[in-house]
Amino acid sequence: MTIPDHMTLEQLEKDIWPEPQFRSYLILTCRRLRKTPLAHFSVEDLRIMLGQSIGTRYLLPRAIAVLEDDPFASGDFYEGDLLAAIARDPGCAGLITADQRTRLAGICRIVLATPDHGLPDADIAGIATLLDALLPSPAP
Repeated sequence: MTIPDHMTLEQLEKDIWPEPQFRSYLILTCRRLRKTPLAHFSVEDLRIMLGQSIGTRYLLPRAIAVLEDDPFASGDFYEGDLLAAIARDPGCAGLITADQRTRLAGICRIVLATPDHGLPDADIAGIATLLDALLPSPAP
C-alpha cells in the first residue's frame, strides 16, 4: 500500500479529533501532527506519534525507511529513540507487511549487535522483544 505524502492522519483515518479538554504539550502536539501532511514529519514527530501509538499503520513504514538509513535515528531525546519508541508499541509488529517485518527485524539486529550503542538497558530489552515478535514462530 502506497501512502500519499500529501495526506494527513486525519484524512487517512477519516477521524477528526475534537478540541482537547486538557491542553498539555503532548496532547496539543499530537493533535497538531494529526493535521500535518506526512511529508512534513520529522524524526521527532515520528517518535512522538509512534510513542503514543497514534497513526502507527501509516507512520511505521516511514519510520522504517528512516531507520534503514540510520538505525540510531533520533528525535529530541537520544540516539536510537525512534526505534525505542517503536519497540514500546506492542501492537506494531501486527500492522506491517512481511517485507516491512523483515526490514525492521534487520534494523533491530544491527542495533542489538552494535557494541557501545549507548541505549538504556530497558530500550535494548524492548528492541530484543520486538525482534522476537517480528521473527516467524518455529514450527512445532
